[in-house]
Amino acid sequence: MGLRNWVTRPIKGQHIGVEDLTAGGSGIPETRRRRWTLQTIDQAPFQVWVVIVAGIGFLTDAFGLFALNVVTPMLGYVYWPENLEDNVPSVPTSVKTALMCSTLAGTMVGQIGFGLAADFLGRRKMYGLELVIIIVGTMLLLMSSNGEKGSMAIGGWLITWRAIMGIGIGADYPLSAVITAEFAPRKHRARMLSWVFFAQPVGQLLANLLSLAAVEAYKPHIKWTLQSCGQDDLECFRAIDRLWRLVIGIGIVPAVIALLFRFTIPESPRYTLDILQNTKSTLEDTANYFGAPELNPEHGGFEMIQGPASPNIHVTASRRSSYCSEIAPDEVVDSEGESEHRPSGVHLRANPASTSQLPPGDPSFVPPLASWADAKNFFITEGNWQYLLGTSLSWLFLDFAFYGLGLSSPRIVNHIWEDPTKEDAKSVYQTLSDNSKHTLVMVSVGTVVGGLLMVKIVKYVSPKVIQFWGFLVLFVLFIATGSAWPKLIAVDTNRSGVIVLYVLSNMAFNLGPNVTTFIIPAEIFPTRYRCTCHGIAAASGKLGSWIVQVYLAYAFQSDGADFTNEREHFGRVLQVMSAFMIAGAVTTHFLVPETRGHDNKSRTLEVLACGKKVIDELNRQRKTEDEDE
Repeated sequence: MGLRNWVTRPIKGQHIGVEDLTAGGSGIPETRRRRWTLQTIDQAPFQVWVVIVAGIGFLTDAFGLFALNVVTPMLGYVYWPENLEDNVPSVPTSVKTALMCSTLAGTMVGQIGFGLAADFLGRRKMYGLELVIIIVGTMLLLMSSNGEKGSMAIGGWLITWRAIMGIGIGADYPLSAVITAEFAPRKHRARMLSWVFFAQPVGQLLANLLSLAAVEAYKPHIKWTLQSCGQDDLECFRAIDRLWRLVIGIGIVPAVIALLFRFTIPESPRYTLDILQNTKSTLEDTANYFGAPELNPEHGGFEMIQGPASPNIHVTASRRSSYCSEIAPDEVVDSEGESEHRPSGVHLRANPASTSQLPPGDPSFVPPLASWADAKNFFITEGNWQYLLGTSLSWLFLDFAFYGLGLSSPRIVNHIWEDPTKEDAKSVYQTLSDNSKHTLVMVSVGTVVGGLLMVKIVKYVSPKVIQFWGFLVLFVLFIATGSAWPKLIAVDTNRSGVIVLYVLSNMAFNLGPNVTTFIIPAEIFPTRYRCTCHGIAAASGKLGSWIVQVYLAYAFQSDGADFTNEREHFGRVLQVMSAFMIAGAVTTHFLVPETRGHDNKSRTLEVLACGKKVIDELNRQRKTEDEDE
């Protein structure tokens, strides 16, 4: 508790929140509690502790997801030494594809299942459970084997436990994103989400670095030729078997650390306000987490949070209009910030029969609870299904390319770095070391640099704009690389051009749609559906990654192509990916909303929760203001 309060303490001289309402007992109006809570959150400084807690878990997820790249070549030496691909033992294509698809399928289940559960049961009850699943799944994966004299099938065990791990990995997507968004101050929300997502390239980087370090440590045991280790060298065989278990097992360490940290996060204040509708508990949790509120002398203590003003959304002292909904007259705070005192145990409810309304995003408004009737009204009648479709399709198109180049990186690395004309067999050590080094250069450098740039740029450019132009940049890179592929990988060149283009592509992913597809769904949906919608959008992305794994596995099977022919024609795969990028740009333009106003400031979650009708009106006003300038 002390560490969390120290990390999140107010900056010297900066006041957060408003006058101290926590000592007021049951005499404080419910609407005033809501206003105080939301204003305290939005005026708080950057929440470092939230980013750390969510980021460590996300790093664990990325490590577990991308570590499969690292260990796949090792598994080939131990369990399939007779299955040679370009003179190197390799996991059979069917098993390799099943491993990737089972992980991604489990991830989809976790994203949707935990997203629904977090909206129904609460964020905090689910937060940490997904890490327990990852830890258990990893431990079981480490114990997989062929059994005594081949009594079991290693492939089946690996596929099963990777699917279990995938459920835990997927669950962290909606939970980490939504909890970060709901704890984040308005002006820091996009940057906080970007920092959390930055844990993904860091996890990728750690997987490659630890793999390289482990290979170097085991060098004395795996320095022999392929034939020696594959047939009769028991020491080499055991060394590689221990090596892949070590690389995977290290992922348990950050998972345990993250699990301990996540017990320090209270329930999301917005969930307690909007779903549990318990303003007293929210008030106490907010005061405890964000520090003691202080009186702001410049504003006389209590500050009213107003929705965005507009010609068509007029606010008066006696009547406030809103597209969101209505509340009863006796529950509205008047111009002096007073209302009828209500017992703290009484929950506010929306009153459809009332004629008094509030401006969009007014914190006094108590949203309706989730129900089939409300969901039908919000998504179908009000047309917000378009936002869910837009975020889902954008993520699907993005992940088709991202995971095609990411999860399949051993194959891509071989296509780019290896010379098929060479017939000299490399040692086991040299093969594994080269794979780690090449992946480190081509994947991790680009993703880390892109992620760092994204953290800086998202402060000045809206996520929608970044996503749209990111898709277009990736389209250009893929179409250019795919068209020039035969010349770029020609034997008489050093292939530096394609390596540079590949690094730039990974940089563009993380300085673009790979991060924004994570940010936008966490912002634009109301609290009662936020986790569910983010989980659906994320699962759509994993559907795209699942499709690309099947596509890559069987793209050239009909031609019976070997490694050399597949390498020469891989440019066609990049051209297909470029088509998905242009589709992502079109989807972003027409179906994804703008989350920032004319001043480039992020809109509050309460305004964005009003839905398409309000956001479209605000965006039309923003466009008019831009044209007037």
